Amino acid sequence: MTKANDPTQDFFEKFPRESLFRIFLNQVDSCVCFKDKTHHYMLCSSSFARLLGHKTPEELVGKDLSAFVPAAYADESEELENRVMDQKTPILNLDKHIELTGSRATIDTLWISTSIYPLISADGEVCGTWSITRDISDMKNTEQKLVQKNKQCDDLNSKILHLSTIDELTGLHNRKYFEEMVRRNMRVFSRVRGRGLKAEFTIVLMDIDHFTSFCTEYGSPNKDVALLYVADILRSCSRSADDVFRVGNDEFALMLSDTGLSGAKTLTTRLSSALRKKPLIIDGKKVYFTLSYGFCTYEDQLDASELIVKADQDLWDAKTNRSKNEN
Repeated sequence: MTKANDPTQDFFEKFPRESLFRIFLNQVDSCVCFKDKTHHYMLCSSSFARLLGHKTPEELVGKDLSAFVPAAYADESEELENRVMDQKTPILNLDKHIELTGSRATIDTLWISTSIYPLISADGEVCGTWSITRDISDMKNTEQKLVQKNKQCDDLNSKILHLSTIDELTGLHNRKYFEEMVRRNMRVFSRVRGRGLKAEFTIVLMDIDHFTSFCTEYGSPNKDVALLYVADILRSCSRSADDVFRVGNDEFALMLSDTGLSGAKTLTTRLSSALRKKPLIIDGKKVYFTLSYGFCTYEDQLDASELIVKADQDLWDAKTNRSKNEN
């Protein structure tokens, strides 16, 4: 028996190999190009020509990349191609953002992903390089939009978080943040003490004396004016390391880092003095305010609520004593 003739042999004899290759090259969607050792284009697919803004691949033959992109990018590409030829090793999926400068370019910039391979003849000689390039501009633009959206979401979340800890009227931190800061300071100072170092902080709770009577006499519109006035006095008398809070209607708080009871009382004396020296002016009339204070220095309390309750009790005692003295 004789082996039957291969039917494909007769079929492909009608087409020179180069013609078949060019038919394939001009129909595939992938952007394919072949370069010689001097980095000049020898053969390109139609899709690659269109990528660079040309109608036919023949318009690219004999040119190098510098005819289509800035020199710096062309030089970088030549260095990569030289490495591929020297090492006979491909470079895969190289993403680049390039600017097109050719006269026929229909767009200014694009993102491409390129894989570069050594072009090796049958006898093992490196004749140049060939590459497959994909236009990934849409994908990159989508990625950038997602990054931008994520950043906007992060910024919005940060703003929401910030606003959730701020008293809208005075701009001071609110009670929620005060309680969180007490817990945070307790953890920090506990670790410092655990290393054998002296560390303490004091919280001061305060409220405005006879504030209900003030609102009755001067009306509700002046309530906010008075609260802003007290908040400004607290800010001006506090140190940069101190934290100031509004924790209730007419209640405020201070957190004094690295400060014991004596230092805290010195600061509140300064506050009381400032209130006397700079009264609030309403309708040309001077209005003097006083504050009552409650103190608690962090010692061995187990949680934030214990510390706050102790300061609150001290404030209640102070107000009770003030009321007795006034009567």
